[in-house]
Amino acid sequence: MSPPAGNHPEVRIVNPGGPLGLIMVIDDEDPVTLLAELVLSREGYSVVTARDGYQAVDIFRKLHERVSLVVLDYIMPGMDGAAVFKELRKIKPGLPVVFTSGFISPAKLDAILGEAGCSFFPKPLAPSKLLQNVRLALGSA
Repeated sequence: MSPPAGNHPEVRIVNPGGPLGLIMVIDDEDPVTLLAELVLSREGYSVVTARDGYQAVDIFRKLHERVSLVVLDYIMPGMDGAAVFKELRKIKPGLPVVFTSGFISPAKLDAILGEAGCSFFPKPLAPSKLLQNVRLALGSA
């Protein structure tokens, strides 16, 4: 028997029954993804994480219909946040994305903020700032 549509047992989702929707967190730093999982799942969101851009695109292809929002690190080795963003938006145009980074040039920040449905907040990730930005991006502040 195959799993129900939209379920992918090979993808780990924290708080899979979270009533507030599925948030995808993409960051190459384990402390960031662990903090985001904890904070968002306690708030009532389901959370799926990816450690790099390639993994993120693969997971997103499987779960894109369920993902409400992506929290995306801009600076990552290999496939950076800009490239990941382009791939995710090809799959799901209009997807809300909250970028985060410890450092980003003003030109790159302007490009992010010029995209519809995109916002940015700087690292380090503070629980209250993460929740505030997720709520704002989802229109439930």
